[in-house]
Amino acid sequence: MADAGAIRKTGQRFVLILLALIALDSLAWADSGDACNRRVTPGEDLQVALDGLPDNGSHQTVCLDAGTFHLQDMVTLERSNLTLQGAGPDKTILQMASRVSSPVLVLGDAYHQEPRHPINQVTVEGMGVHGGGHSDSEFRPDLPYLSNSGLIVRRGEQITLRNLELSDCRSACLLTEYHSQNVLMENNHVSGAEWDGISLNRAGPTRIIGNTIENNTAAGITVEFMEGSEIRNNVIAGNGSHGLYLADAEHNRFENNVIRNNAGAGVFLTCSVRDRDPVLCWDNSFSRDNTFVDNRFEHNRFGYQVAVDKAANCQDFPSPPNVSRGDIFVASPNHEPAWEQYGRCLAYDGSKSVETVSRTEAGAR
Repeated sequence: MADAGAIRKTGQRFVLILLALIALDSLAWADSGDACNRRVTPGEDLQVALDGLPDNGSHQTVCLDAGTFHLQDMVTLERSNLTLQGAGPDKTILQMASRVSSPVLVLGDAYHQEPRHPINQVTVEGMGVHGGGHSDSEFRPDLPYLSNSGLIVRRGEQITLRNLELSDCRSACLLTEYHSQNVLMENNHVSGAEWDGISLNRAGPTRIIGNTIENNTAAGITVEFMEGSEIRNNVIAGNGSHGLYLADAEHNRFENNVIRNNAGAGVFLTCSVRDRDPVLCWDNSFSRDNTFVDNRFEHNRFGYQVAVDKAANCQDFPSPPNVSRGDIFVASPNHEPAWEQYGRCLAYDGSKSVETVSRTEAGAR
């Protein structure tokens, strides 16, 4: 029979350990609470909460509790130095009402066609951003320059968009414009846009890393001028036109992306369009000095497709201005125009086509 004193001492030790664990848990909870300057629950007016933050230049963290924030109008954020943090992309949802012609979330000045000031040091993470689906117009009737995208960054600098679920967008799901730069898009899932999944318009350095961009009506990623950027470790799949549409893109690196089952090209290299009927390019606006490394193209109509004209082509470059290095092509043939007339636009360094892919290798992808 066990000694009663020993049993009593063991019980006391257990109680002390339990009290210590409770204290640690309370401390962790307190630390988590302290990290939130403002906590907002579904049912509260999110716009009022954001507008009520102190405007003293301090960094503020706004935590959105789990649940669905039902929206009848866009949420705008013009304040720099802010983190907007949800409980997770499947737990905290910003949901625009069905068929409302509005973006869901705008970072920057939404009320002037050209933003009057930049917005800096803003992070949005850990939430779903769901548009209202189809509406009569791609643009807001009262602000016709503002597209009904899921999340818009207007003249943003040092912006982080992480761990988001963006879907059911009337225009693009994620749009940056007006020379936004140093924008990081990381570990997001982007799908169901009526146009492009991600659209970059006049973009400075941008990093698009570890995202899944799939099943959008137009391109997975579309660019109308972008420079000095890094696009890597993404899955870009099942989009209705191209995987990546690159117009006037320069000095960018595309690495280790899986680009598959897109209706058009995996990568469509072209110019900025001046006129659409007939299509004419702006002078010298063909995408150039881009490096593509270790990307995998599977079952796209084309791997790379090049579209040039007399105003924007590759004639005046001593060597092809873009390079594909170590890319793999599975049922994705490359397509270029007559290079004798327009010059070679792509060099292939160690890239190769393969006819089959093993089940094991396909599953690893």
